[in-house]
Amino acid sequence: MAVIEERRNKTGDVTSYRIRVSLGYDVNGKQIIKLKTWKPLPGMTKTQIRRELDKQSAMFESECLQGLCVNDDITFKQLYEMWWTEYAVLNLKKSTLESYEKMKPAIMEAIGHLKLSKIQPHHLNEFYASLMGRDIKCNEAVVPIIDFSELILVHNGKKCNKKRMKQIDISTKTGVGLTTIRTMLDGKPISVRCAKAIAEVMGLNYKKSFELVKRKSVSAATAKRYHALISTVFTHAVYQNIIPVNPCTRVRPPKVNRDEAQYLEEEQIHKMLDLLDSAPEPFRTMTMICMFLGLRRGELCALEWDNIDFGKCLVSVRKNLIASKNGGMFEDTPKNKTSIRDIRVTESILDMLREYKDWQDAYKENVGSLWEDTGKLFTNATGGWLNPSTFSGWFSKFCKKNGFEDVHVHTLRHTSATIMLMNGVPLRVVSQRLGHHDSSTTNNIYAHVIRRADEFAAEALDKAIFTKNADGKAS
Repeated sequence: MAVIEERRNKTGDVTSYRIRVSLGYDVNGKQIIKLKTWKPLPGMTKTQIRRELDKQSAMFESECLQGLCVNDDITFKQLYEMWWTEYAVLNLKKSTLESYEKMKPAIMEAIGHLKLSKIQPHHLNEFYASLMGRDIKCNEAVVPIIDFSELILVHNGKKCNKKRMKQIDISTKTGVGLTTIRTMLDGKPISVRCAKAIAEVMGLNYKKSFELVKRKSVSAATAKRYHALISTVFTHAVYQNIIPVNPCTRVRPPKVNRDEAQYLEEEQIHKMLDLLDSAPEPFRTMTMICMFLGLRRGELCALEWDNIDFGKCLVSVRKNLIASKNGGMFEDTPKNKTSIRDIRVTESILDMLREYKDWQDAYKENVGSLWEDTGKLFTNATGGWLNPSTFSGWFSKFCKKNGFEDVHVHTLRHTSATIMLMNGVPLRVVSQRLGHHDSSTTNNIYAHVIRRADEFAAEALDKAIFTKNADGKAS
């Protein structure tokens, strides 16, 4: 039964009414109370006020019993913390949590202070628009303002009397890739996370060693990820009967124009394979395996020798190696359940891996006691985990040096998928080898490739059916 209380001002006049509904007790024995304030319109008579108040009271009590009332006291920041503790930490991957932590400051600045009952679609639309028009915290980078070549060993032919740290030692202690360290030595921007890790290991004052530089505002795709996070938090509130409806369902997130997946043409593939013959290990073999198996770079760096079944010609993908925001690395499961997969390979791939194993064993003997036996296929200079960014950095330089424009590590994955589709491999099989969530994902990403393959199929049918032989008959 709802209880109605009069609320008076300093002169004793009734200005509003508070409707109070009890929903029993929680697990700690605390009474669960829902409150609503109702103000009569100017000019209403006592009879009209009483009738409307009875109506509002009955409606509010019904909403409370059905779990449709909004808790006016909760702000979005409080809801976010509730969702984080009750759901996110218990169910989401570490890499996902880290990405959400980067996004949190901008969200809290925009809507964190607002009560749930006050958040309207226009608040969210204004937030997404502002994201795409300004710089935000997670999009920051820094450049060095001191000469790190005097502190870090660089083979540039210049003599230095000071004792300098080795690049590999800094990389091992911080988890920052060698490519990132070399980028910093060139005076180019690196992430705030990497800069702070390097400064800490080298005993430097971070603020006196780096300065902030501005990057471009976020893309529509990034703004859409903010929308997805906010919607997830509101969905949790709906499940907990805190709010009746997710306001994100009434918002159109920024439209993202999907770029066509870029892949290497046949001539480019042959050129790259020829150039890789003289490329250094382990990057030579990494590039070829990435292209032939279509692996994500984290999956590639997480591969272990135990994942290679030479007898059954299978490569098992079970882990994903990820660089953490604190400068270290950690292993997690692959992107989704279907990314845990076994990929069949040919004897040619296995022969390549046997040859690479011989090289690694010989290299291991030269390193001696410094070698760390992690069981990984691809390692850093002392056998430890190889940061995926280190491979990406090397491959980027390799491509620029040899005239491959706009080619990245993920281009190798797209190339693998394209080769399979153009050669008639069923979409479902391609999806399984790539570890996509389902075939529709593959279809969306490679729609342009499928259209091209369809054109070739039409030309092949035309040639087979309508081409006439020397006797003038259809062949």
